[in-house]
Amino acid sequence: MWKSTLVLLCLSSAALAVGGGDGNPALKTSQASLERWRSLRVGGFIHWTPYVLASDPKALAEGTDHLYKKFTAEHFDANAWIQMLKESGFKYLVYTTKHGDSCCMWNTKESDYNIMNSPMGRDVVGEIAAACKTQGLPFCPYYALHNDSQNHPDWTYEVDPTTGEPDYKARTKAGDAAGYHLAPNQKPDFNRYVAHVKAQLKELSDNYGPFLAWWFDQRCATLNHKYGTELYAHLRGLQPDVLASNRVDTPFDRGLDNPTWFVTEAKSAGDYAVSEITIPRFNRDIPWEYCQAAGKPDGWFWRPDDVYRPFDTWLGELVNVVCRDGNYLIGFGAKPDGTFEPRLVEQLKRLGAWLERNGDSVYGTRGGPYKPNSWYGSTCRGNTVYLHIFKTDDHQTLTVPPLGRKVLGCRLINGGAVEMKQTDEGITVKLGKADIQGPDTIVVLELDGSAEDIKPFDEAILTAGACVRASGVRENKKEYGPESTVDGNRATYWTTDENVSAGWIEYDLGKPRTFSRAIVDEGEEGWIRRVQIQAKTGDEWKTVFEYRHGNPELWKDIPMELFCPEFRFNAATAQFVRLNILKATKSPVIREFQLFER
Repeated sequence: MWKSTLVLLCLSSAALAVGGGDGNPALKTSQASLERWRSLRVGGFIHWTPYVLASDPKALAEGTDHLYKKFTAEHFDANAWIQMLKESGFKYLVYTTKHGDSCCMWNTKESDYNIMNSPMGRDVVGEIAAACKTQGLPFCPYYALHNDSQNHPDWTYEVDPTTGEPDYKARTKAGDAAGYHLAPNQKPDFNRYVAHVKAQLKELSDNYGPFLAWWFDQRCATLNHKYGTELYAHLRGLQPDVLASNRVDTPFDRGLDNPTWFVTEAKSAGDYAVSEITIPRFNRDIPWEYCQAAGKPDGWFWRPDDVYRPFDTWLGELVNVVCRDGNYLIGFGAKPDGTFEPRLVEQLKRLGAWLERNGDSVYGTRGGPYKPNSWYGSTCRGNTVYLHIFKTDDHQTLTVPPLGRKVLGCRLINGGAVEMKQTDEGITVKLGKADIQGPDTIVVLELDGSAEDIKPFDEAILTAGACVRASGVRENKKEYGPESTVDGNRATYWTTDENVSAGWIEYDLGKPRTFSRAIVDEGEEGWIRRVQIQAKTGDEWKTVFEYRHGNPELWKDIPMELFCPEFRFNAATAQFVRLNILKATKSPVIREFQLFER
């Protein structure tokens, strides 16, 4: 992974037209493969190349290109790796066959810069693929199409300094890594590099496949949409039913220079979206995966000072992801010798033990029908709803909205009894104090019909039908009025006059209401950089939440939905609420503003 990854899930957009994009309109996603991938739900993401030696300043002193010369990995055991993953509850593996350091971890004929020319001298990908097949764990190769530090597609390539054209040439300085070399008097040619990539993908597929899916990393603008659709078609030619993450292509979100890696347009290629940094909002229409490192900060590769994030944090992420209908991919690295940090292994065992007890609520489920909030979420399969409870009232009681079906049975996932009452107003469950298992207590509801057929829904939207006024409306036209932000229609919106980058919308909720969560839907525009939610107390407006875009200059064009898809804050009570936009890069657009109690 790279430290400033730009990823975005515009999950409020229309359903994804997955497949080969406009370059390959006949290539559609294999639904059988997609359903299999989605049903697995929990994956392990292992980062392990000679770059792991970069954690040692002495090894790094000679340069990244030299690390493979010191890579021995004397205790690497692929079978032990896969056994550990299975015991940890993982249902698929993503492994870095070639990361941004460009060292190939298989016996490639396309580059001398590969693991066979290290002191280790073993085909790591081959051994992992064989162990996966033996132990029945689906394998997904990770392949980097970018350079971590210089926006190049490969650390063994450099931009042609003379022409500035999108051509790349191999390094030729003495002592540099043995990469993809140009013949004497041969001019750099980016198409030749793409041919090299295709040849490597073919090697991997032919020698180690079939694969469940390809996991790509790329941020190089030169690898444009043309090349993205070409690579997608190439992969489908190698294996017709294989999936590819949308990072194989470069989307066209708002014309940003850096790809946001989420396919929101039919012309882009890809089978599923990859999100990073922030868990997105609920979405069943778009197949997606959230990846996060087990350690911090940015702990994808092993480091001797690794601090692993708390187990409850892992678990909270996993549950929130599956309740939103996504897959959870957690990343970690092996040590230079090929073994894993004992502290990591112990925490992975805890994850495996939890999934052994509670996996029915995760594997093979769909998110919903209750969309998750601060108190609860849900998954479902067939006629069963798994109610994931994060919080109850002081009496260990939780009331959720009605499902429109009769509840025939209610129990804890471990079989324990639960007191339940169903009325037209909702379903109330009461837990015994000893039954609460933080951060997630799971109650199983058996219905008299399909839970998967129930349209997913949230709690009541407090702003629905509110009286609204605004600081200004573009050209005073009704079609841009603030009422559009509470009509439940994303096709309508409020906006200001051209070149007006600040403003406010005020909502009269009719009576004092208590709220602690909000969604500000900008749609595909994404211009807002600073916004407040304010509650009126007497004659004074008090700020209860503020979003301020405080990220590096590299991220200046990225919408707030990436960093803050939902606003959560301490509960406030008020009749009058104001959405106060303080800064935007263009005239701000608000399609929907939704307030929730929980």
